[in-house]
Amino acid sequence: MKKRAVLIIHGFGGDEHEILYLHNYLEQNQVDSFWIRLTGHGENKESFSKATYQDWLNDVESKIKKLQKDYENITCIGFSMGGLLTIQLSEHYLIDQVVLCNTPIYLYNISVITSDLVQAIFAKHQEKRAYYFGSVRETSFKACFQFLTLLFSTKKKLKIGIKDDLKDNILILQNKRDETTYYKSATYIAKLCDFRVSLNLYNGGTHQLFLSENKENAAKDILKFITA
Repeated sequence: MKKRAVLIIHGFGGDEHEILYLHNYLEQNQVDSFWIRLTGHGENKESFSKATYQDWLNDVESKIKKLQKDYENITCIGFSMGGLLTIQLSEHYLIDQVVLCNTPIYLYNISVITSDLVQAIFAKHQEKRAYYFGSVRETSFKACFQFLTLLFSTKKKLKIGIKDDLKDNILILQNKRDETTYYKSATYIAKLCDFRVSLNLYNGGTHQLFLSENKENAAKDILKFITA
């Protein structure tokens, strides 16, 4: 049996491209890193609409069962909604380390979104315009309902409590300028874990932690956490 596998889970409406920077970084540092693509993601709007949050939980659980055949322990890294899925499955006996990256409890930073939209519309910032309007086109109401159901379920689970021996082995990373996850989500989760977690708040950045300015720092912090 090998000692440790790292499983990285992408976010809502995304795919592996959101987390490949981290995956590649870990592999380059001799870490056995794996990722999965959640049901309905990276395909088309129709497939995305048919997927349920239970499908996404099953995807992660299925991958964990495969990894447990070869590894003694698993570090589960969840980006955005992937963090919600990680919390939901954190009771699994092999998961002894958890990393939550821009994981939502409170949605949307209105001041950041307003600033970005002003740039997109009036300053004709093409990248921001494509990001916001592309997100609206590609997301369905049914998929959003599944996400919100998962979010509310995870909030309830957090209030019931994370297993005690895991609280000292949780790393929370959060960009302060995240437009999608309000950064106080990170301190909310930390508080419910009795502040026994490691919490890193980065200035600037966007929701896409591993595609924006703080990706190198985040990857280094995760590697340090895993190998400590």
